[in-house]
Amino acid sequence: MFLTRIASTVSGRSTKGARRSYAPDGKLIGEFFLACGNGSVKYPTMYVKVCVWKELAEKVLGVIDRKGLNVEVSGFLLARQYEGQHGKSMLIELKDVGEVRMFDREGVLQQVFPGYKGGKERLASG
Repeated sequence: MFLTRIASTVSGRSTKGARRSYAPDGKLIGEFFLACGNGSVKYPTMYVKVCVWKELAEKVLGVIDRKGLNVEVSGFLLARQYEGQHGKSMLIELKDVGEVRMFDREGVLQQVFPGYKGGKERLASG
């Protein structure tokens, strides 16, 4: 069940290296998860699945290669409810990624990877 689609910027740490896959038409897809929040009772950790395509996927697959990298991503959040092994669950995804930004441990910006142009324009317009 599709619940919502919200223009957002999400920051967190990679849970492991990005995974490479291909769409049926042969386009490259890069997928990784970000752990967002500090894990406290008030702000529990939320896991966000990030999907990037084509040229952006190629760049991201080369740099998001391990757990713990500080990453910020702009795109559209989708929340989907599904029936899992333990009942109803929620999957939060970030799609139509407009930009991926990498930071060092001190929070200093290291790299910026522009992505889906349509996503960036739609983010700017609201």
